[in-house]
Amino acid sequence: MPENAELRKVADFLATQPAAAEVTYDDLTRAKTREELGISSLNMILILVNYLKEHTGGTVALKPEWVSRLNDVEGILSVFREIDRESRTAASA
Repeated sequence: MPENAELRKVADFLATQPAAAEVTYDDLTRAKTREELGISSLNMILILVNYLKEHTGGTVALKPEWVSRLNDVEGILSVFREIDRESRTAASA
């Protein structure tokens, strides 16, 4: 099965985060929930804040409506997708 570029990007970023450094690409492909990844809800929010700082240059802010989507892997990936999309939109404006 070919590697998923989106999962790879998220796995590579998580590897740089102290709260998720042990999470691998394979973990992301197998896990269904954030809990299965061993990431607490607070740490997931901190990871998102770090991603926003590093990948958007401050052009995208954390949105409260994202929090409810951070319990499962698909929701987490959808938030990363939305951040990337909003960052590209802000950069082209």
